[in-house]
Amino acid sequence: MTAQIAAAWALIGLVTTIVLALASARIGRERAAAWLVVLGLVMLAIEEPLLTLFWSAIGPGADRDGMATLVTELARAHVLDSAALAAGLLVLLGWIALTAFRRGERWAAGTLIAGWAVVAATVLTTTLAVHGRGLPIGPGSGYGWEQLGVGLLAWAIGLWLVRGRAAGARPRTSGQGAS
Repeated sequence: MTAQIAAAWALIGLVTTIVLALASARIGRERAAAWLVVLGLVMLAIEEPLLTLFWSAIGPGADRDGMATLVTELARAHVLDSAALAAGLLVLLGWIALTAFRRGERWAAGTLIAGWAVVAATVLTTTLAVHGRGLPIGPGSGYGWEQLGVGLLAWAIGLWLVRGRAAGARPRTSGQGAS
């Protein structure tokens, strides 16, 4: 992936985030919020665990970040396991967003808020301490912050749209958003 493709992918995610946020009154806040969370999770999954799966399966001859021939089999197994487990967790969070969160169940909002906090803290820590992802902070150069930023933003806006539910407020409904 080139920096231009990464930027285009992030721009598509950002435009979709804006459209969903603006359409929330028409399609229902809960529906828009759930899809914003899922959009954020997809953006994050592609940039983190799925990219890690790719890099762990190939060597540096195919991609400069490929690690298949550079680490031991044990280390590669752990990288593959970690990436697969992370991708599975993001799928689970997406399922929660499209079911219990969308129905207004308080535990789901709390789970998604906690998940967002953990992911945001992890991304911030690795950006500052391991690789700056193209930002003028932390070590390293390149790109990648755009997709992470849009993913976290979409997820956060989804949580914000239904912010009262986590505190125990009744879910808001609209005529067209009840499906």
